[in-house]
Formats: sequence, structure tokens, C-alpha cells
Amino acid sequence: PRGSVTGSSCIGYENMEAFLQHPGLDAVYISTRPGSHLEIARKVAAAGKACYVEKPVGRCAAETIELNRIFQEAGLPLYTAYISRAYERSQAVRRLLREGAIGNKLERISYKLRGTGGARDMEGELPWRLEPSSSGGGLLLDVGCHILDRLDFLCGPLVNVTGTAENRHSPNIPVEDYCHLTATIGEASWASCSSNGCRGASVECTWDFASTESPIDELVFEGSDGALKMAGMSPNGSVIVADMSGNTKQELTFDMPEHTAQRLIQAVTNDLLLDSEEERQVDYLSFGENAVRTQKVMDAILESYYGGREMGYWARTKSWPGRPKS
Repeated sequence: PRGSVTGSSCIGYENMEAFLQHPGLDAVYISTRPGSHLEIARKVAAAGKACYVEKPVGRCAAETIELNRIFQEAGLPLYTAYISRAYERSQAVRRLLREGAIGNKLERISYKLRGTGGARDMEGELPWRLEPSSSGGGLLLDVGCHILDRLDFLCGPLVNVTGTAENRHSPNIPVEDYCHLTATIGEASWASCSSNGCRGASVECTWDFASTESPIDELVFEGSDGALKMAGMSPNGSVIVADMSGNTKQELTFDMPEHTAQRLIQAVTNDLLLDSEEERQVDYLSFGENAVRTQKVMDAILESYYGGREMGYWARTKSWPGRPKS
């Protein structure tokens, strides 16, 4: 061990091999940059440990699929850190859709973000979140993935996906700063609406990360009898239930969680420790499978910018069709 923190039971290690031999270690949380996830995950699986991996799970779908395969073949649990599906407000939206608060049929979902969406550590000449070998691309990977996974969780998989990515505002940055997506909601047993009420809804999302216009963060679910309106990236922002004329019928408010990841991490802990589904009592756990679906959607958006999203695309920077010309 490298040493322990005074007054706590935290212990540091110089290398992964020593860490993975820590007495009583059951599971590992990989919270490093996405570019290192796969290498670390191989070691975790080889040591026979369950794993919880930060989002995005890989830099591209191929990496995420490989990481998921490793744990499936090892027969080990793989959890993924799409924490916003566990927020109290996300559960409220799920309940409202299920109860028909905006009608029995979901018709349209729209999302618009202008600004960085709360991305952290953006200082410096090239923040790691904009360095593709570390992150996989621009802020869509770090910020946009939350919205995409939440739509998958609440409504079903995004299908018939088309997307574009551009560098509109940032000539000195190699990655995209603007993304647009259209899709439809596919069939899913876990969808919030009953009787396939989510299936077929249209989806349109726009992310304008470097815009100098006033910030916007707005997610809207339009149904056959009203709409739900809310901020997309907030852990505690209110959810407004509106009628067909746009008038507010109800506004749900939520406390700010002390730790935004706590609900999901607690659910993962319970899943590992408790014996029965009845004891665990949550439906918002996030696994490798939903992470793969989300990564495929992001790849569809980014494909044309990078000229492909195969493993290693981050190293062939000069061949990216969307890269700003110097």
C-alpha cells in the first residue's frame, strides 16, 4: 500500500495489481478518463471483481461493446454510471408518463442545450474532455450521453437515428462543438407509457456547446393531452405538467441531492449485497447493455465528423472530415 489517510480507512496503492489483491475487495469503481476504461476493466474482470464504470463507458461503441463482452464472458456484473436515471425527478417523470399525465400516447420529445451543460475541468488550452484520445470527442460524450440514456430508460431505445456534428465556433479545437439528432422511440418492455404508448414518438435533440447566445437547457415530452417541461441537465430542477395550450397544471419540485450519484451507487451496492429483487426494489440500475445502446446513438451522430468510429479513430486526426481546416 502507498499509505492510508489519517482518521479514515482509505488506502492508496501504487499499481492496479496490488490494489486488486486488497483483502475483501468485491467491486471496483472505474472513474478515470474514458480512454483508460477498457485497459483497467480487463484487469478488473481478470481479477474476478464486479465493476461500476463511469460514463461514457468507452470512447466509441466498439470499445463499449468489447468492455461489456469481457464482463459477460467472465460472468461478472457490469454497472454503468448513468446517474441521472436514478434522480428523484427522473422517477417522477417515469411515474407521470405511466399515469398518463400527458395522455396515453407520447408523440414528440425535444431537447435543446446551449452552453457546456455544467461540464467541469474546462480550463486550459485543451481540456481533456475535448481531447479525443482521452474522451472520445467533444462534450456530447461527457454531457449529451446523460440525456440519451435517460430517454432510453424512460421511453425505450432510440431507433432510425440520423445525426450531424460540426465545429461551428471553435477553430482552435479539433472536435465538434455542435450536434443534432433525429430519431424515433422503439419498442421496449421497460418503457414508462403503457400499451406501447412511447413507441413511435419522434425525437429531436440539439447541442450547441460553444454558442455565445443565452444558455438554454430544455427537455420537453409532448403527449396526446399535454406536455412535461424541465431542464435536461439539472439533478433537482422542477418538472412542469402543462395542458395542450401550454398552461401549467402542476409543478413538481425536488430537493438538491447531497451527492448526485448517491441513489445509483446505493442501488448498485444493494444489487451486489441483497438476495432478492423484492429487497432491491429499484428499476433504474444501469448496465453495460444500455451503455452500448447510448454509445451507438452517439456514434451515429459523430460518424461523419470523424470519418468512422472504429477503435483508434482518435489517432488519425488529420483524416477527420469535420476537423477545422488550419
